[in-house]
Amino acid sequence: MENKHALLGGLLLAVITALPWLETNAAPARMETSNTPVTLFRMTGSNTIGADLAPALVKSWLETRGATRIRQRTRDERHWITADLNGTAVEIPIIALGSSTGFKALDQDTADIAMASRRIKDSEVNMLSRFGNLTSADAEHVIGLDALVIAVHKDNPVQQLTLEQLGGIYRGEIRNWQQLGGRNLPIQPLHRDRESGTRATFDKEVFGSNAPARSPADEVAGNHETRERVLNTPGAIGYVPFADAEGLHKVAIKAGQLAAVVPDAGIIATEDFPLTRRLYLYRNPATHHTDAADFLHFAESQRGQSLVADTGFINLTPVPLKMTPFANAPEGYRALMENGARLSISFRFADGSTELDNRALRDLQRLQDYMAKAENRDLSLTLVGFSDNRANSNIADLISRFRALKVQGSLLRDHRLGDSNILALGAFAPLTADSEQAPVKNSRVEVWIN
Repeated sequence: MENKHALLGGLLLAVITALPWLETNAAPARMETSNTPVTLFRMTGSNTIGADLAPALVKSWLETRGATRIRQRTRDERHWITADLNGTAVEIPIIALGSSTGFKALDQDTADIAMASRRIKDSEVNMLSRFGNLTSADAEHVIGLDALVIAVHKDNPVQQLTLEQLGGIYRGEIRNWQQLGGRNLPIQPLHRDRESGTRATFDKEVFGSNAPARSPADEVAGNHETRERVLNTPGAIGYVPFADAEGLHKVAIKAGQLAAVVPDAGIIATEDFPLTRRLYLYRNPATHHTDAADFLHFAESQRGQSLVADTGFINLTPVPLKMTPFANAPEGYRALMENGARLSISFRFADGSTELDNRALRDLQRLQDYMAKAENRDLSLTLVGFSDNRANSNIADLISRFRALKVQGSLLRDHRLGDSNILALGAFAPLTADSEQAPVKNSRVEVWIN
């Protein structure tokens, strides 16, 4: 019995002795809970944006907010940016599995910002219509430009293709390089997966609404695989973003009445190259998310746009471009080409309507900022309007003049830029002959300085 009491007493003493230890070790557990990162916002969608550009923008945005110990953790196509902000651990997850996944994540409330390397589809607008209009200026943000570069093996002698020939390859109608002036070698086209915004851009620009249900192309997982296959397969042809095309044998592409071109920064910036695409960020317009809204504003700012360029894409900051005069250019236009410079801004209209699209609305401010700089204050500004309507030259001239006047009126009313000239060129120099793409691509207003 004494042994039993002695045993109980010993156990009680051990428990009492241990209590201070338990108290001192409880504090770290509570601190660990308080240090669980607070998610500021979530990004899901395009791998083109999510691989490098989105992490770079997020880290720089955090710096502007005064964050410290900014770190990145990556697993496959997922990234987590963490930092200390005002004494709080914060985190921004970035999931880059394809543009379509971004809109699905908005629908399921698993993302606050959708990344897309192509514009939102009508079906996705309808799916998200309960939140409001996802094509509105409040929801849709263009943060940069890219182009799909068509690449073949370095030993392939084919130097240029038309969009029609490119479509024939991916439909399976053209199967041997000999049909295109090359060697007697089977063509091995490479296609991105169906979730990819890169593929969606290719299909839209090459096929319009008539993309084939089946293609002989091999499906590849990403841009890296496309590069490797093109570099090592003599018969291969594929498409990669402009930023990933370094070191590849590029093919010039011809569309409309323009000469066949290999894309460079200038022709991408003006969106004249047929396989140019915009890089988008979308948010839910029904909710006001302070951090997400501030980040979107940063991405469109001068510092954000510098990062777009640093990552290999084309930013939206206006730059002057010297253009080679067209042999058949009207006199006034030829004079601009010979004596002036074209700015890398082309104002376009929403779905070919009379209203400026969302990029154009922000480009009005960018143009005002450009002209306000001391070295640019004495420049004269000419707005050159183009129309898609080629059925009647008089109507085409009127439409092109109306579009240029629309931009001039917006600059005068909202941006204190009223001293500009108008040149209307009707349906001159169409960028595409495709009836679906023509209203948006051909109906434009160029900006020239002299």
